[in-house]
Amino acid sequence: MSIIETNKIDAMSMSKDGQGLMLMLADHLDWNNEQEHLILLQEKINAYLGFIESNQYSETYPDTAFEYYVIEVSTKYKAPENCLKFFEVINTQLKEYRIQVILSEE
Repeated sequence: MSIIETNKIDAMSMSKDGQGLMLMLADHLDWNNEQEHLILLQEKINAYLGFIESNQYSETYPDTAFEYYVIEVSTKYKAPENCLKFFEVINTQLKEYRIQVILSEE
């Protein structure tokens, strides 16, 4: 799976404390075309938000009420400042929904 496949969840697991749903997003692209990359990232994150909102995870975790959700974006290349700002903005917007997007750089 990858950032390009916006209609697929790359990986999913339950948090160690059992209270959260962890969704992993694999981003293998470089940042040569930063604008296009950010658009792809936004589209993929939006797909993940739709997955959470529609409770599609219940196929894997039936009868589980999660307290929080984490979308972990694992990047191959160091994210530029605009990407970090993007994460700040979306985390502010998603806080009330108990959703956090975090960056994990290889």
